[in-house]
Amino acid sequence: MILSLMAFAGLCIAVQDVPAAAAMPAPAAAAASTPLLVTLPRDTPVELIATREVSTADAKPGTPIKLQVRRAVLIGDRAVIPAGTQAWGEVVTATDAGGLGKSGKMTARLKHIQLGDVAIPIDGEISSKGRTGSVAGAVLTGGLVGLFHRGNNAKIKAGEIVSSFVTEDVVLDFSGAAVKRVPAAETVAAPAAPVAGT
Repeated sequence: MILSLMAFAGLCIAVQDVPAAAAMPAPAAAAASTPLLVTLPRDTPVELIATREVSTADAKPGTPIKLQVRRAVLIGDRAVIPAGTQAWGEVVTATDAGGLGKSGKMTARLKHIQLGDVAIPIDGEISSKGRTGSVAGAVLTGGLVGLFHRGNNAKIKAGEIVSSFVTEDVVLDFSGAAVKRVPAAETVAAPAAPVAGT
């Protein structure tokens, strides 16, 4: 009987001496390492606003146009593209206003939204035409009549609202401190492993 009690007491001490780390199962891999992927679908509309004026008085093909996202783009309850995110366009054609009241003309195309290090491709067109100016005459020396008064330059004004849309599906990874774009090939699910015995 005494030997039995001593053996039971020794067993209790041995159990108490087991380190807590050994008694507790190892935690699973951190869930934070799992990518948090959000797909921004093609043709998603994005409302932009011009942040500075561009005029045919000095613009030429290739002149950049700076804009911002006017309204946040939401996927579910996540603001995938926050309001205020920078966007860019580019002047395609620009004709300065000339004499005889000729008005200026300009067309521009939207290029991309810059979300951190990720350039999200967008499309959309801006066109502007200045008002035709009046033409006045003045009698110059020798009786010749000179015509003057230029037309108005075409302008994209600061604060002008512009519509655009995303040109392709864009998969974004929000799991890290900075958003990243995930190539489409990496989002394709791997084939399921074969079940044993089949």
